This record gives sequence, C-alpha cells and structure tokens, in this order.
Amino acid sequence: MGIVGVVPYAMVTAFPPAVRFSGLSFSYNVAYAIFGGLTPFMVTLMLKQDPLAPAYYVIALALLGVVVSFFLARRPAR
Repeated sequence: MGIVGVVPYAMVTAFPPAVRFSGLSFSYNVAYAIFGGLTPFMVTLMLKQDPLAPAYYVIALALLGVVVSFFLARRPAR
C-alpha cells in the first residue's frame, strides 16, 4: 500500500462503522481543503525568509509522517 492509501486506511480502521459513514469523509475532505489551501500560502511566506524554505517544509512533513507511522504501528490491531 502506498502513501496515498495509508491515511484512508488508518482512518477507516480507527473508527467504528457508524462514525465512518456519517462524518469521516466530510472531516477528511475539509482537512484536505484547508491544508491544500494553506500550503502554497505558507511556503510563499517562508520563501521570503529563506530560499530553502520549501525543502524545510517537505522535510517537516516527512518527519511528521514518520512520527505518525510509529504511533500507528505501536497501536494494537483491531
């Protein structure tokens, strides 16, 4: 499973069916919309401070992904 499939898989396994079908897709899409809109804005603002700001942004998100993956790996399977 690739990166694109990990987040939906983790969210589906984290919640019971009643929650999955009621509000999970809405909150997932809202989060994508917020971060999809803020990312170009934030990187542009950071670029004024340092020309390597986009690289730092990608590194920070990669580290966040590693931390989250360790957290999810330590949780017991359902």
